[in-house]
Amino acid sequence: MQVTVNFQNEAIAQKVLWMLEHFKKDGVEIIKFDSLDDEIINNFKDGLDEINLIKQGKLTSRPVEDFLNELEN
Repeated sequence: MQVTVNFQNEAIAQKVLWMLEHFKKDGVEIIKFDSLDDEIINNFKDGLDEINLIKQGKLTSRPVEDFLNELEN
């Protein structure tokens, strides 16, 4: 079973992680994502959605220069 939990309070998150650490020997695996990870994953998913729309002909592709300019920012 896998459970994802999003904490708004860093102090609470640290307390829960501390508690979960005690269950590692019982097979609990802790995988931490921070908000930056979420942003990267969401941007990747958006990019895949855009590629699929282009493949379906529902969106026209943009010039490569636009893409490269976005990478610089």
